[in-house]
Amino acid sequence: MSYELWTILSKWRKDFSSEDFARTFASPNPRKVLHDMTKKGLLEHNGYGRYSVRSVDDYVSSKNDIGSGYELLKESKLPYALTDVDGVFVWTKGGYNAGRFFGSYPIHVKVLESDVAKWKNFLAGHKKKTMLNGEKPEETLYGVYYVLYPENVINSETVNGLEVEPLKKTAEFSKRNIYTFEPALEMLDEEYGLGLGTRYSR
Repeated sequence: MSYELWTILSKWRKDFSSEDFARTFASPNPRKVLHDMTKKGLLEHNGYGRYSVRSVDDYVSSKNDIGSGYELLKESKLPYALTDVDGVFVWTKGGYNAGRFFGSYPIHVKVLESDVAKWKNFLAGHKKKTMLNGEKPEETLYGVYYVLYPENVINSETVNGLEVEPLKKTAEFSKRNIYTFEPALEMLDEEYGLGLGTRYSR
């Protein structure tokens, strides 16, 4: 219903007040409708009782701003380590990415098991979805979201301002998933002199 109404609002007015909306659209709780649509990113709240309709481009961009997805991790005071494909992504300095695209971009993060609830609250406060590794999501996830890997202990190194699991762990992950990450292994070998002897592009 929200998306259908969003389409209607975009053809009605770019900017409007909650009173304008209540007078025009029959609703048992117009303020809740506006609140829910704002929470979904369909509307922009511009001060008390004032709203504007976000364009499709703005909405898609906000859901798929991959760079800000990583920057958000830096704002948390909680320990973490990027893992899985994100370990590869960071250690190759963005040179290798796999299994993701702008419409579905999971960021894989190891967190302390005792901090899982804190991470969920922190990310939810920034309107980001989360799921635990290995669990079925409760809803369809799209855009940038986070896959949390609960751990008792986290080992990490800082690379370009991000915390990531050690290079050795990333290389081991790539070896276990050689059919997808053989090109990444060659890149890691050439960059860090790991002595792997991996040759993919030649």
